[in-house]
Amino acid sequence: MKLSNLTARAIFFVAFISTLIAFLISIIFQYKIFKDETKLIKNDYIEFKKNEIKNEVNKVFNTISAKETIINNQIKDKLKDRVNIAYSIANTIYEKNKAIMSENQIKDIILTTLKDIHYQEKNSYYFINRNDGKAILFNKISKLHENINILNKKDLSGKYFVREQIKIAKEKEEGFLETYFVKPNSTNKKEYKKITYVKNIKAFDWHIGTGEYIDDMQEHIKDNILKDISTVRFGKNGYIFVNRLDKKALVFDGVKLPHAKDYPNDELYKEQLNAIKNKEGGYFFYKFKKLNTLKEYKKLAFVKKYEKWDWIIGTGVYIDQIDQDIIEREKKYTKNILNQISTIVFSFLILLFMIYYISRKMSLHLDKNISNLIKSFKLASKNYKKMDTDKLTYLEFKILGKSLNKILLSRNETEMKLQRYIKIVNENVIISSTDEKGYITSVSEAFCKISGYKESELLGQNHNVVKHHKMNSGIFKDMWIDIQNGNTWYGEIRNKNKIGGTYWVETFIQPEFENEKIIGYTAISQDISDKKRVEFLSITDELTKLNNRRFFNQVIENEISRSIRGDLYLSFMMMDIDYFKNYNDTYGHKAGDEALQEFAKVLKSHSNRISDCAFRLGGEEFGLVFTAEDEEKSLRFAELLRKDVEKLRIEHKTSKVADYLTVSIGLVVRKGKNIHDSANLYKLADEALYKAKNEGRNTVRTN
Repeated sequence: MKLSNLTARAIFFVAFISTLIAFLISIIFQYKIFKDETKLIKNDYIEFKKNEIKNEVNKVFNTISAKETIINNQIKDKLKDRVNIAYSIANTIYEKNKAIMSENQIKDIILTTLKDIHYQEKNSYYFINRNDGKAILFNKISKLHENINILNKKDLSGKYFVREQIKIAKEKEEGFLETYFVKPNSTNKKEYKKITYVKNIKAFDWHIGTGEYIDDMQEHIKDNILKDISTVRFGKNGYIFVNRLDKKALVFDGVKLPHAKDYPNDELYKEQLNAIKNKEGGYFFYKFKKLNTLKEYKKLAFVKKYEKWDWIIGTGVYIDQIDQDIIEREKKYTKNILNQISTIVFSFLILLFMIYYISRKMSLHLDKNISNLIKSFKLASKNYKKMDTDKLTYLEFKILGKSLNKILLSRNETEMKLQRYIKIVNENVIISSTDEKGYITSVSEAFCKISGYKESELLGQNHNVVKHHKMNSGIFKDMWIDIQNGNTWYGEIRNKNKIGGTYWVETFIQPEFENEKIIGYTAISQDISDKKRVEFLSITDELTKLNNRRFFNQVIENEISRSIRGDLYLSFMMMDIDYFKNYNDTYGHKAGDEALQEFAKVLKSHSNRISDCAFRLGGEEFGLVFTAEDEEKSLRFAELLRKDVEKLRIEHKTSKVADYLTVSIGLVVRKGKNIHDSANLYKLADEALYKAKNEGRNTVRTN
């Protein structure tokens, strides 16, 4: 027995299109993965960043329209709620007093109650008119006993707005209308466009209403949208900025300004104006500081003009992190694989639903076949087996059953592939989840493997169990501020495993939300211990194991920036072992190396704090950067170090100042605001060291 051609074609069409969609989605994802891999080539980096920042700006453009609509609807809902509240008050007063008071007494109570209700908006008030045009309540003043008829009042557009209000009240009971009206307490008589909501009060043949001036609404909408834009963050340092065409900044450095201010950089503003000459927006390069820093980095920006409000909306991306972005793309590759699996499963479920839905719409005489088909399919799907098609009496259903068996086979293969991917992720990706207080709720096998702890030993603990004592606690404070504000945090963390060993991870922490409330956090990490070991070797002097001159050049710049930001004291010592050439000539270079190693141990013992750092600058010349409260305490610290070198009692017969190895020290101590640059600081310390050598050696001199 044949089914109708229409039914057969419908089933075939749905099955074919769904399968095709699933296949196309799979192909698209595979292609995207291929494209991501090819983009790892550094020459494509700039083009990739252009697309990224252009998409961020276009997202903002799309969001503005949606947000404007949402806020408009919210304002309408607010007006409606306010009128409903007033209506409810009036109705309640009437119902409670109609048996004990006269109608005029009740009306007076209602008007007295409503005219004193205030809202935050300075131009917001209730009005009441009788449905024959008589004014009852106007601008918070009762007109009940004045017999003023406003039926023929017109607004700026010539509309009889009171008649419109009466029409809505009588025909629809309630509704919105747009009019023009003078603002209350205004010194001029200019009328402004206004949206009003009115509602009928049958008990007195009144209508009550309130409204908002559209120009006030526009400013409210703009303010809300600017607040939303100022919260947009992407990447490590990405944010959106907004300027007006009159050279006023609205959102600057990722912050919504309380009042528009003059844009501080004329050249940069001209670049923006040139770029927006293209209707689709434009790019330009410039230098700008990162958030919370003073140093400027090269940056690529994209800006586009929002015609409606004469805004320049743009964003930029720092292009000094190419290597880091390449690593990020590798992570996205893994994420895309998981997304592909989810999409295939989702498409398969859609296919099942569509087939089921169409089957239910078939004629009643097909119920038995449909029932058998569904029952057989559910059983096969649950047990991961083929369907039993023997009970299907129609040829079309038998064919469909065979097709579904193929889909089930594909689904089973996909399910097994998904489980394999999950197993791979669990074994190879360092993942942990916590509740909102930071207590661990789940960990991957890779996390257990690198930390040396069992899962049972980690659950219920916080991450302090693997925290390394040399990690700066300020990093974790900043991290908690970021993630508790709903932002993603990224950074490198030094941890210790169960047996006390050190390992490094590169970590992303993402808040998890439920009903817009943070319920926990998920951290995804990558083991970078080998990378850190290479970095350590590249910044370490091989003989003394102190930091080398290369690392000094990095540290001194960072410490100067930190001192300038906080206007703190920064101390820098330069040290030279006295007559060390004579020592080498007398005792040999092997003994000289051993003496340098002993001297390095003294430096290490005096630089245990996180803010202290010792260096071998070259030969017998050493440096120590440290913090102290003032110059006097820095000098005492230097004297203590000098004496500890003497206490080593390393014999030096050819020294002209002592029988033992000694050191001359040049010290410079400056507050942040008095530091010019690293070259100047180095020069001052070198001069102080020169003074110490000329004034007898084995001494400390300041500059």
